[in-house]
Amino acid sequence: MVSRYIEEPITVHVSRELRPTAFIWRKRLYRISEILSWWREPSEWWNGEPVRLLIRITAECRRPGTYEICKRDSDWFLHRLLD
Repeated sequence: MVSRYIEEPITVHVSRELRPTAFIWRKRLYRISEILSWWREPSEWWNGEPVRLLIRITAECRRPGTYEICKRDSDWFLHRLLD
């Protein structure tokens, strides 16, 4: 699997259960169809760096794709595109 590093801010829509359901990237809406996995990455918390939550998902705008989105504090980012 090949990936492309993006790290651009996105807007994420979440359900009542706080699960991501869709995100907006570059003015396009991507609907999340499946959460494939999630994990937390350690940080240098002693330097004030927040822990990162990464979620690998399948989402669709015009065609389905695999993405990794990242949450740091209250900010969301499109971390990677996976091919």
